[in-house]
Amino acid sequence: MKHIVRGFLLLLLLPMILPADQSRANQSGGAAAQMKGEALRFVFSQTMMVGEYREYRDVTRTYNYTEFHFADGTTDYIEGRKSEDGRWKIIGDDKICYKYPKSRYYTQTYCFFVFKSDGYYYKFAPRNMTLHGPRNWNKWSSRAIRKGSGGSCAEPVG
Repeated sequence: MKHIVRGFLLLLLLPMILPADQSRANQSGGAAAQMKGEALRFVFSQTMMVGEYREYRDVTRTYNYTEFHFADGTTDYIEGRKSEDGRWKIIGDDKICYKYPKSRYYTQTYCFFVFKSDGYYYKFAPRNMTLHGPRNWNKWSSRAIRKGSGGSCAEPVG
């Protein structure tokens, strides 16, 4: 009987124990799967990603970008009229990181955790992650589809 009462109390207290944002972590309907290891590498290697940023990019006056990920770890990145040669690699088996060595605009290394949902690949910056996934599903940095996959980013940015 003690175990039943404890279990019941835990269920009542759980919403107060979890961080407020945790309840929104999987607003993708629970269908999102984090891409890791070889699956993550497979998604990007020799692939053109066609995507959009969540926030409007003032410098390039667009939401949209394309980036071809070559198997050798290089990229061709285009955002509006801006074009950059970059480098990509998988770090720690669960993050994809980018660097644009010759760029005056992209001056640091950018890393993201990637989740797939409904044909989209959503990238989340480390600051928007918890141990259990995205802090808030609506805080993705960018989303993209693999060119030729049949999908599109036709849904408006929410």
